[in-house]
Amino acid sequence: MTSMEPPQQPEPDGTRSLDELVARLRELRTWAGLSEREVHRRVARARRARGVPEEPSYDTVNRCFRPGRTRLNGDLLVEIAQVLGADGARWRRAHARVVGDATEASVVTVLDAPPADLPAFTGRRGELSTLLAARAPAVSVIEGMAGVGKTTLAVHAAHVLRREHRVDVVLWADLRGYAPGMAPADPAAVLDGFLRLLGMSPDRIRLLDLPGRAREFRTRLAGLRALVGLDNAISAEQVRPLLPGPGAPACPALVTTRRHITGLPEALRLPLEAFTPGESMELLSRAMGNGPVGDLETAERIAASVGHLPLALGVVASRIRRGGSGWTLADHLERLNDHRARLTVDDGVEIALRLSYEQLDPTHRHLFRLLALHPGPAVDAYATAALADDDLATARDGLDALFHASLLRQPDLGRYEFHDLVRVYAAGRSHDEDPARARRAALSRLLDHHRHAASLAMDHFAPYERQRRPPAGSSGTPTQELAGWEDATSWLDAERAGLIATALHAANHPATHDRPDHCGHMSAILSRYLGIGGHYREAEALHAHGARTSCDPGTRGWALAALATTRWRLGRYPETTDALRQALAAFRDAADLAGQGWALGNLGHVHRHLGEDDTARTCFEDAGAVALDLVKGGVEAAPRGVMYEPLGRYPETYVAADEAVAMGKQVLALARAFGDRVSEANVLVSLGAVHREAGNHPEALEQLRQALDIMREIGNRFAEVDVLVELGATLREFNAPLEARQRCEEAAALADRLSDRYQQARAHDGIAHCHALLGDADSARAHWQEAHRLFTGLGAPEADDIATRL
Repeated sequence: MTSMEPPQQPEPDGTRSLDELVARLRELRTWAGLSEREVHRRVARARRARGVPEEPSYDTVNRCFRPGRTRLNGDLLVEIAQVLGADGARWRRAHARVVGDATEASVVTVLDAPPADLPAFTGRRGELSTLLAARAPAVSVIEGMAGVGKTTLAVHAAHVLRREHRVDVVLWADLRGYAPGMAPADPAAVLDGFLRLLGMSPDRIRLLDLPGRAREFRTRLAGLRALVGLDNAISAEQVRPLLPGPGAPACPALVTTRRHITGLPEALRLPLEAFTPGESMELLSRAMGNGPVGDLETAERIAASVGHLPLALGVVASRIRRGGSGWTLADHLERLNDHRARLTVDDGVEIALRLSYEQLDPTHRHLFRLLALHPGPAVDAYATAALADDDLATARDGLDALFHASLLRQPDLGRYEFHDLVRVYAAGRSHDEDPARARRAALSRLLDHHRHAASLAMDHFAPYERQRRPPAGSSGTPTQELAGWEDATSWLDAERAGLIATALHAANHPATHDRPDHCGHMSAILSRYLGIGGHYREAEALHAHGARTSCDPGTRGWALAALATTRWRLGRYPETTDALRQALAAFRDAADLAGQGWALGNLGHVHRHLGEDDTARTCFEDAGAVALDLVKGGVEAAPRGVMYEPLGRYPETYVAADEAVAMGKQVLALARAFGDRVSEANVLVSLGAVHREAGNHPEALEQLRQALDIMREIGNRFAEVDVLVELGATLREFNAPLEARQRCEEAAALADRLSDRYQQARAHDGIAHCHALLGDADSARAHWQEAHRLFTGLGAPEADDIATRL
């Protein structure tokens, strides 16, 4: 009798999601024969042995073994794996890979209109009639192989539905189920975009998990006539949360996919096959000017040679259009057959692509290959010029040539994208024909362009922070001219997905370029925009990758600081503390006193929020000590010559207000020595708050008015709203309700222009208080009702206070 072999230790290799990683961790615990309680004891014991004061609770360890996680602490995962006898480094690599895919999946572009329709739609009459006859809330799933025309049919149907006024709203997303080198879109991120388009506040969205977002999405669709377009889906799990549901009876959905998706029992399935011979002839006839096809037999053989696939036929038809009178259909067929003989696989799409590629002039072939290096979903002429190291006119001519050769699509005016199959072909040609150093140089030029263009946009978006951001760097290629804040915001909104996708690609594929700190620099450049816009998932991905890949400790520290801020806004306080401690360590490595003070002060606020008052007080005392070091060191004490935060804003460390005022005045003098107007204004606001709490209203008003003048001078409109609200509250306490109301009305109007709903709500609350003091109960009630509506929409706790007043 042979003895049974012992079971092998489960390894994390090959896991593709957090659920799979957690399932493998449960298998490892079973293999080790330990209870979850024993795992917790051993992790705590290991931390004590290393001198780590914080010990995880049993619930924290227990949750690491539960499915349905949206995030997983990598350090704790490694500790658990190690006490279970596994290689911690291997589990850390698996976690980084899975989390990297998850963060890339959160970078999604959603549209409020379908992509551009073809100038002349060909064939598919029966399928189109079926789609148009389906009555909402029907879910129509168009299935078929790559290149068969699923997206083209769905886009055309969407345009017909809009033209016939059967839908008023369109919500469209590419779910990237089969996009080469890109993670499939996270449905939670898609819902984030859809809900924004439907008017929901980002701060309210962030409070909802995936089921909560799906419920809110369906609630908001009720009563609308909205079409939901979901292109390139990969699974029912990805699609199901994005469907309108029975509560939205006037909302149809169009789904395209390459596979038969099970789990959508109510869906109308529409399998697409290749074109019929008649449809192929119709397409070729259009290519020849809508006249009859003279040599019908040869035309039929051309269509058959590419398998009647619409993608391949479109490429061939484009080549026929551009072939000139000297080329007959027989000549085109001969070239197709010649190329077929050289293929190891009989692939009609590759035959058509190769022929069209080889017919391009050398400059356009080179551009075709370079465009495959762009990691983002779409490209414009400016990015193209950077990749090709060309001027703008040449880049536009090249894009136009590739578009008319049917090698690029144009989803929107001035923006171009590959079909997945064409991108794969272009990437293959690039690797075969372009040296690695040339590909690396092209991507490095694109990174330089993104850094430079984003910096210029942020100079309009937040001009007051120009000196706080990394230098814009140089770019030898043109950038789009922007006229002001509105232009900059529109540009950042349009380019956000591409900027972040490229930065994450740079972080995850360092060998493909020569800009190792690019992701960290983009974290610092885009931080303010992402935070104000509530793009928290993308911000977390960018800041986390920037912190991981930055070589410079100062850059790493500010990426971690931005990551901490994002996690605070997401309500993940233990992870906020972790990021702040890492930021503090990085700032100490960089000898950045201003950064150390920022990290310590915010650590104090987080610990105080968690009820850990003793730890909070220690942090505040340490921050005050750093502020004193800054004062003693003068301008040379801060590496970047800026303050970042008013380091004297910690009255919790002082017995009396005059101590806090004395510290604030010292830091104010230092900010003025730096020429740092942002910190100067912030310190004045802080001093105003201290004076107000102490009942010194004249001093408080003077400090706040000075701060307001500075905010207006430097163009910090978001901070201007905050100061106006604070000024209104102080004037109200100083028994000046008319001037207080005026300031709050200014704040409400400016917050409305900036789409800052939280400050709008605060301003309306202040206006209501003023009306109440003036004896106008009806006006007070009206403004409190508006404040309550806004706070409730944001999911802010202030809504309960307003309800009490009402």
